[in-house]
Amino acid sequence: MSHKHDLVAPPDIVRRDFAEMDAEETLRCSWDVEELLLMQAIEGHAHEGHGAFHGKRYPNTTIDHIARALRRDPHAIRAARQALIDDIRRYAERVVQGERPELVDEEGTPLLTISTLRHLHVAPEDVLRGLFLGGFRDDPDVRKEVEQRTGWTIGGGRGYLVNMQVMEQMGLDGYRLAKEAHEDELDEFRARGLIVGAEHAHDPQVQYMYIRHRVGPGASDDAAMVMAGKVWNLGVAVGVFLADAVDTLEKYVLEYGDKDREIAEFIWQNFKDLQMDWEDVYRLTFLAAVPVERRDEVPDSSLRHLLRVDRRHDQCALESHLLYIQHRPYAPMVLAHEGIPNRKFYAYVEERLATAHEYGF
Repeated sequence: MSHKHDLVAPPDIVRRDFAEMDAEETLRCSWDVEELLLMQAIEGHAHEGHGAFHGKRYPNTTIDHIARALRRDPHAIRAARQALIDDIRRYAERVVQGERPELVDEEGTPLLTISTLRHLHVAPEDVLRGLFLGGFRDDPDVRKEVEQRTGWTIGGGRGYLVNMQVMEQMGLDGYRLAKEAHEDELDEFRARGLIVGAEHAHDPQVQYMYIRHRVGPGASDDAAMVMAGKVWNLGVAVGVFLADAVDTLEKYVLEYGDKDREIAEFIWQNFKDLQMDWEDVYRLTFLAAVPVERRDEVPDSSLRHLLRVDRRHDQCALESHLLYIQHRPYAPMVLAHEGIPNRKFYAYVEERLATAHEYGF
């Protein structure tokens, strides 16, 4: 077996991991979308050696490998994920055009098929404000600005189209690209053909992969959504959540690109009632950043973890966050892979908001 294949998860383990998650978990969305998210979770399991991989890492595994291992049509999977992003983009376009839609598509299906959103009534203008904030807060240049202002280390990176053959020739793999700092090597990566342009998006050897620019503790999607809800309102929190969902889905689609940022730029350029600017983006970026010494209090849930239903309470993490933002009762549960109690996290949120002024936020 070649070194290259050693770094890609065997199909039988992929199928076992999918079957185990499918048997154990229910997500607050349609089965079709649940399947898409479970497939992406397998990618994370393969990279980190979790689930059925039992400590063995396969860092070059992509969602494309997983789709094929599960005997799914890769084009159909890409198209289904693209359609979910397009629904959110279309929602933003409708609001810009003066409509006031609920959190559903034009056929009445809730965005991302999340049933909770069907019953949530928020101002569409606020949702666009959250999409604006959420689409820019992960930008590595935005994070760098916040680092320079505060002295904090956040870290960050971006998705790129990567030539897997060149990656192997350079002695790299998906794990090293995602975990090590490569900000000073990006020009070299482009010159050597590791990072390629959009015209190569569907070449067989090209995959969309995350390349870390700077190392750091990162930011929490849970914190971004909850802080947005506390600083602004529920609708802004929903918009931030939708932007994070787009960021998840864009990893395997028909049209590659920084889709959450593209939606944010569309809103920035076309939504006349935005009432927000870059200072708001910097503020949320800071509030979502994870302090190294507080990591055990700050979850960073994947979209799957946010939608996974705790059957003891019939509540998912997304619903817990939305209830907390509204000062409504929520059931105790643990969050993210780390199993952080939601009450502990919300206590952290309150403290962080109370001290943010010390850093100019």
